[in-house]
Amino acid sequence: MENNRFHSASFRKALSPWLFMLPGIIFTVWLRYYPIIKSFYMSLFSYDAVNPPGHFAGFQNYINLFTAAYYWDAWKNTFIFLILQLFLVFWVPLVQAIFLNELKRFQKTFSTIYLITALIPISVSVILWKWIWNPDFGLANQIVKAFGLPQQMWLSNPALTKFCIIFPGFVGGGVGVLLFLSAINGISEDVLEASQLDGCSGWQRIRHIILPNIRFIIIIQLVLAVISSMQILDAPYQFAAGGPSGASTSMGVYIYSTFYTDLDYGKATAASCILFLVIAVLTFLQLRMDQSEAE
Repeated sequence: MENNRFHSASFRKALSPWLFMLPGIIFTVWLRYYPIIKSFYMSLFSYDAVNPPGHFAGFQNYINLFTAAYYWDAWKNTFIFLILQLFLVFWVPLVQAIFLNELKRFQKTFSTIYLITALIPISVSVILWKWIWNPDFGLANQIVKAFGLPQQMWLSNPALTKFCIIFPGFVGGGVGVLLFLSAINGISEDVLEASQLDGCSGWQRIRHIILPNIRFIIIIQLVLAVISSMQILDAPYQFAAGGPSGASTSMGVYIYSTFYTDLDYGKATAASCILFLVIAVLTFLQLRMDQSEAE
């Protein structure tokens, strides 16, 4: 009798975590994985929205992409956005967090100020920055003019558009600062004090103590930065709608336009499946490289 009760209690104890996880698993499969499977299914058809799914096309949509207008330009723009994001934006919150950590007073005040910037909707931020980049009365041309340099058509110049779209992130702030700051605050005070007693300079302390101890959050943020840059859609679309001359057409914009403007559902879903595969490979390589270095 008691043995049965013991087994019953053990079963309930083992089952309880699964019952709590089950709703999350169901919604994850339904809202995350099902759309991926559905997209791949749609990509195999010349999809007809009136009489779905249309006629089976196999991998013809994928083959057509390789000769499609602007497809390779969209990939080029996407990787340029990625490079600009990593070189201009990714490291800024880390630097800000390191400096914030050195503040003995007002650290919470500045942390709150940085957090508030993350609460500004992207649409509002785009409106403000489009005013800054305005060629007639924008702040950017006023600054350029003050230095005696020629004024620019910032968002109308294909050579400058991608820079103008990414540059707002250079200001920094947001949740990234708080994540890095929390990781830095998690470093043992004994370790930091020992480094000071050993005569470590500020740069040596950052290089040999702080950065190695927050490596895990740096890798996570790097992976997320690569994923978000490869998926970038809202900023290029709201700043320039893919223009001028396709200069801001990322893969996200290309897929969106192909799906909603051209109504070519098969080609759009094929492009989204390829984008998903590329992001998955890049993420896998990043994690493998980090694992290899850790070993």
